[in-house]
Amino acid sequence: MKIEQDLISEKFIELRSLLVRYAKQEIRDPITALAKWVSLGLLGMLFLVVGTGFGAVGLLRLLQNEFSLFNGSLSFLPYVLVSVILLIVIIVSLKALRRHNEVR
Repeated sequence: MKIEQDLISEKFIELRSLLVRYAKQEIRDPITALAKWVSLGLLGMLFLVVGTGFGAVGLLRLLQNEFSLFNGSLSFLPYVLVSVILLIVIIVSLKALRRHNEVR
């Protein structure tokens, strides 16, 4: 009788360890890999946004300081031009993203 109980408890321990290994293999490992790729993507997006922002501010400062045309009553025009350029960049990026998703 005691041998049967030892055998049953041994089987339950083996089943538990099998389930834990399976859960690690099929759940934890893919989630950690996904988290790695998502974090790299978010970091890349942060760098692109910061770089684009610095580029837009630099272009705005260039237009304001180097061109005397934008003094006086046309002082709003550099802001409009930079906003239009940023909108064009956003539209081109979204079109490229959609084109890339359609290929898949």
